Formats: sequence, structure tokens, C-alpha cells
Amino acid sequence: MKKTFGVVVVLFMLLILPGVSMSGAAGPYVSGQIGLAFLSNNEMSYGPVTGTMEFDPGFEFNVTGGYNFGMFRVEGEIGYQKNDIDKVNGCFEGGFGGICVSDVSSSGNATILSFLANGYFDFVNKTAFTPYITAGIGEARIKINDFSIERVKIGDSADTVLAYQVGAGVAYAVNKNFTIDLKYRYISMVNPEFEGMDAEISIHHVYLGLRYNF
Repeated sequence: MKKTFGVVVVLFMLLILPGVSMSGAAGPYVSGQIGLAFLSNNEMSYGPVTGTMEFDPGFEFNVTGGYNFGMFRVEGEIGYQKNDIDKVNGCFEGGFGGICVSDVSSSGNATILSFLANGYFDFVNKTAFTPYITAGIGEARIKINDFSIERVKIGDSADTVLAYQVGAGVAYAVNKNFTIDLKYRYISMVNPEFEGMDAEISIHHVYLGLRYNF
């Protein structure tokens, strides 16, 4: 029994110890990630009208190419996400008081195509698990498609704006070539405008990815 236990311990150590050099190995890499996109309620304003647009959770995927310097990584990223519109809430502040409506049924979707330059700091250690933090900046093309309120078609609109992200995650080195990533990040779009309507958009992402190290 003791021998069996000892063998299990040795095998476990052999599984995790290869990450000592793999997680910090310098060189180029490519990666792909898929995940969930939780688009926060989009705050909107147009003159005396203010409101929010609520979204269902959506999907997101991205591809990247970068270079690992050991503890630091830099990469370029192309990402795409889609969220369906659920409902809207709004208020009209008129001269005789305000009128508000809530949970008005809506349809359509929002799609976002993003191009980011990201940097990473890897907390390299003596296991196959490498925690990291990340930040990035770039631009995003946001499109509102087939937007309708109570089956009344409003139309489409789009804008291209500055975007930035911050996040954290953990990587697991399967072997010297393949790394699995689990990551959370927050991304914000700076002052998009849709047909004269100002908006505020931010998104929470949870990703699972696979990285190939050359």
C-alpha cells in the first residue's frame, strides 16, 4: 500500500514539474480562445431621453499571435462576439415631469469585432500552473443589427471606437508545445455613438483557450 501511494505521488510530481521550464519558455506562439460574453446593460442618452439596453449572455472567440519573453508576453488579437438584445428601459424628462417605461420587449443583436494589442506578466513558478495578469488597447467595431422595440423596427447602426481591456488568468503547461488557458477579462468601449445616441458599453469575458508554443 505504501509503495502504491509513493508511486502515485511520484507520478503526480512528474505531471506538474515539467511546467518549471515550459511556462516561461521564450519564443513565438499562437492561440485560440472561446468563451462567454456578458455585455453589461448599455446606458444610452439622446437629448431628454435616457435608458438602458439589456442583453442576453453571448459567445466570443478570438485568435492571437505573440511572443513570450519569459515573464512577459506581447500579442496581437482579433476577436468577435455576439449578444442578443433582450429588453430596454427608458425615461423621458419632459417639462411636466418624467415618463419612464421598463422591461420593454426588444429584439436584434449586437456584434463586436475587436483588434487589440495585449501585454501579459506571467508569475512563473515551479509548477505547470502559471498565473498571469494582462492589459491591452486597440479598437472595436460595434454594430447594432435588426433592432426592434415591441416589433417596431428601429434599424441598424454602427460605430468604431477605442477599446481597452484588463484581466487575469492561469495557464497550464500540458507539455513544451501546448498550454491551456483559463482567463477572465473586462473590456470597455470608449463613447460609442449610434445615430446621434450616446452609449456606454462594457463587457465581462470568461475564456478557455489553447496556446501553441513554437
